[in-house]
Amino acid sequence: MQFLTIRELSKSPREALTKLNKESKAVLTNNGKPQALIFKINDSNFEKTLVILQKLEFMQNLTEMRLTSLKNGNSKMTLDEINAEIKAVRKKKRSKVKNG
Repeated sequence: MQFLTIRELSKSPREALTKLNKESKAVLTNNGKPQALIFKINDSNFEKTLVILQKLEFMQNLTEMRLTSLKNGNSKMTLDEINAEIKAVRKKKRSKVKNG
């Protein structure tokens, strides 16, 4: 996989795109740390690529929520406890709306 620095991309975007055409994907780095992924796309694969990336983002968020739940002990809550928590949060929100 190709690695590009932010400096390279800003200084020579055409050269960076040429490299991307050869590799089809690249990691964009800032101060030696990965900041973004760049994918070669075209009219025919743009929407499919976007859908795949959105699914990946959803899966990453879901995994993070599950890990946080395990860490906080929330994964052991019963359905009644979950429903009581939801009810309490909704009540608190309604109270805030009424009081402005």
